Amino acid sequence: MLYYYCNMKLKIIALFIISGTLILSLLSTPVHAAKPRIQKSAPAVSKKVVAGVAYSTAKLSSASRSVIVSFSNLDNVSKISYMLSYTGSGQVQGVGGAITPSGTTDSRDLYFGTCSKSVCTPHYNIRNATLTVTVTLKSGGVRTKRYILRPKW
Repeated sequence: MLYYYCNMKLKIIALFIISGTLILSLLSTPVHAAKPRIQKSAPAVSKKVVAGVAYSTAKLSSASRSVIVSFSNLDNVSKISYMLSYTGSGQVQGVGGAITPSGTTDSRDLYFGTCSKSVCTPHYNIRNATLTVTVTLKSGGVRTKRYILRPKW
């Protein structure tokens, strides 16, 4: 009888240890890897590149459920491409495009949803939204800027 009592006591202690470890592992905060960095291509030594010039800005608009991307300083830019990707309504979504500048400024309103025949349907539960803007300079240099977007709607 003593053997049975001791064996049962060890089983109960083992059960408490295992369940405690499981509960602690479920309640602990997960550790995420560092965000990947987008490498910028280096221009050739002989090409002149203006350092510190911003070619794009991005602003979330809750009124239109979109991100408004403004492009500036385009006099030395030959091409701009952009890609908005996100998870919305439970699926991976995205929109992209390219611009050949004809002036010094331009902008795009990128909608978090889908449109067909002038009827637009918004996506909900927007997660993991990133906007990547790649600018190709007339000098041949390439600049890439990545925006991490966190819409609150």
